[in-house]
Amino acid sequence: MQTQKPERVLHVLGTLNMGGAESRIMDLYRHIDRDRLQFDFLVHTAAGQGIPMDSDALMAYRSPQFYDEEVRALGGRIYSLPRFAGLNFMTYRRAVNDFFKTHGDWIAVEGHMTSTASIYLPAAARYAAGEPVTIAHARSAGTDSGLHGYATRLLRRSLPDKAQILLSCSSEAGLSVFGKKAMDQGRVRMVPNAIDAGLLRFDPAVRAQVRTELGIPENCCVLGHVGRFDEMKNQIFLIRLLDRLQKQKPDRFGLLLVGSGKLQEQVREEAAKCGLADRVLFAGQCSPERTRALYQAMDQFVFPSLYEGLPGTVVEAQAAGLPCRIADTITEEVCLTELVRRLPLSEEETWAQEVSILSDGAEGAGEDGENRDILALRSRRSQEAQKRLRETGYDIVTQAGVMQDWYLNLKK
Repeated sequence: MQTQKPERVLHVLGTLNMGGAESRIMDLYRHIDRDRLQFDFLVHTAAGQGIPMDSDALMAYRSPQFYDEEVRALGGRIYSLPRFAGLNFMTYRRAVNDFFKTHGDWIAVEGHMTSTASIYLPAAARYAAGEPVTIAHARSAGTDSGLHGYATRLLRRSLPDKAQILLSCSSEAGLSVFGKKAMDQGRVRMVPNAIDAGLLRFDPAVRAQVRTELGIPENCCVLGHVGRFDEMKNQIFLIRLLDRLQKQKPDRFGLLLVGSGKLQEQVREEAAKCGLADRVLFAGQCSPERTRALYQAMDQFVFPSLYEGLPGTVVEAQAAGLPCRIADTITEEVCLTELVRRLPLSEEETWAQEVSILSDGAEGAGEDGENRDILALRSRRSQEAQKRLRETGYDIVTQAGVMQDWYLNLKK
């Protein structure tokens, strides 16, 4: 007996590497009923000279990315557009139109790459078979500096008129991407950046194992950060913070940085310049499994971004029971538990004082009995945080059912 084919949604992204949007979509993808609903992905490739701009040619040229294999194993399909670079506007628009004229069995096309969504979403509505619902999903509350940021803001200006449905991970992201009018009209639906919280439950045995692997002394208070190395993530701030702490409490603190990116070497050089090369661990880009283990090894989570939508890493850190000190540039909506406190980036000494005070009770300090008590406190924090995440819709196990039903009812 032939079963009914699942409905399909196309997600438009820059890449299928381990960025925040990609990770959150994959968390959702793993937990939906894929016999009823499937995800496909349209990404962007920087093509070499002479490479045709059609999806098949770009996919043949493109190097495999982190989530490719898992997407295909789950039943998803991957397509590509040429990367938008401003000056190739006409080429990009032509490639977008050609793609949707020859592809399309989706109930919805969801654009997470909002910089060019005003180009590809109308094309999807006009040309794709089945007239898919078009969705713009805001995931960041800011833009890069310079010409690139200006172009992004310009292209986003008409987005509320070009998409049928507007989604956002936070009020600040919605305001930044869609503008005050769309927000005031109630057009923007908030969708929690839900995570697989249960996988982050604090485990003292994992913590001990990972710290041993990394050569972290028991009396070291590990400040952790997860994020790509670029301007908005502001990791240079963390080097300055560690330098200040090192002068106040020599050899008490270490910094564990998880991620990769264009500014990684600059951050590494700054650490060496400050004499902190042996106090900073660069873990690189890690698998989700390894990243979850690294959260266990941390004692505090520090996140000084210049802007964000709603950072899933701060949600993950709370699930792991970590006290979080984050920039006050980040939306209060991420403060889901009492573990999070927002601090001004202009007050570096305040950051140092907060981190120092927290370190007095950090895991690893004191005698064995005290250490056990502190680890028990961390476990309780983690359990309480996970309960709170379930209640607020930030646990993917419960949120997946909500989103699956929402997608399947879009065209009813």
